[in-house]
Amino acid sequence: MAIKNKLITAAKYRDFDWNKAKLFYHIAKCGSLLKAGEIAGTDQSTLTRHVQALEKQIGCSLLIRQSTGVTLTRKGEELLQEVAPFFLKMRGFCGNNHVEIKGEKKRKIRIVTTHALAAYVIADLVLTYNEHNPHLTFEIVGDDHTIDIILNDADIAIRPYNPQAINAYQEPIFSLEKKLYASRDYLKKHGEPKTADDLKNHHLIVNSFNPEKYPFADILWILRLGMPNGKFHVPSFISNSLEVAINAAKKGKGIVSTYKEMSLVREANLINVIPHVTDKKTEWYFTCADFMKEDSEINGIKSYLKEKIACIQAI
Repeated sequence: MAIKNKLITAAKYRDFDWNKAKLFYHIAKCGSLLKAGEIAGTDQSTLTRHVQALEKQIGCSLLIRQSTGVTLTRKGEELLQEVAPFFLKMRGFCGNNHVEIKGEKKRKIRIVTTHALAAYVIADLVLTYNEHNPHLTFEIVGDDHTIDIILNDADIAIRPYNPQAINAYQEPIFSLEKKLYASRDYLKKHGEPKTADDLKNHHLIVNSFNPEKYPFADILWILRLGMPNGKFHVPSFISNSLEVAINAAKKGKGIVSTYKEMSLVREANLINVIPHVTDKKTEWYFTCADFMKEDSEINGIKSYLKEKIACIQAI
């Protein structure tokens, strides 16, 4: 009987379908058949069919399907731990991504961070870096969700620390804390608040009213300042666009909460009010696959970003 069981196990391993395992990996990382289908370029019914075939081959359930998405069974979690390092190593084995531009072969570096950091911190710095390193070409992706460096085919991710990241190297690169800003015109008209309690008599601008869409930032922080626990200020202006919110503050419509490191804020010539009142610091990490942590190009970009952002913060 023991020999028969070993033969059955060997047959399962020999016929193991790694293509189906990759689809399972997408679903497990996305937590959604819809999102995984978008990444894999297929529909939900096809994904379901392939995972069911994989479950049949392995002999156990891998996913729990719910109205809000999917979660992993215990066996699903075990399988994820087994297949994730394989896909990561295969990406390293396949070598660095190169593209040909105007007859010249260049290495492509894909950087993923949040929309706000991509647009108003990282992009300007990377463009300057690229001028001095023309052998590289960059793709900068703004995404306000937790990402997986394999799933998103990213060379670099700039995110808060992720304890669930597998085979990933994470190094702190800078920290950010929100402060309060207003225009000179607003302060001239309404006076300058001196304490958080004074905000009860001021107009407050909020960048979105949906915290779930911004997992790395406390967007409602400004509305809790000077209020009892569980109570919020009523904002005078709301927008899901950072640009619109900053522009409203620039036009004297109220006080906004944001980061001074963003070029958008500096260009708006806003004044930091109640300087001693800040949101808690968030540590941001430079993340890459383990096999890339000794890569000279990757380390060069890391050192450059760390240095330049430190200079901005010192101003």
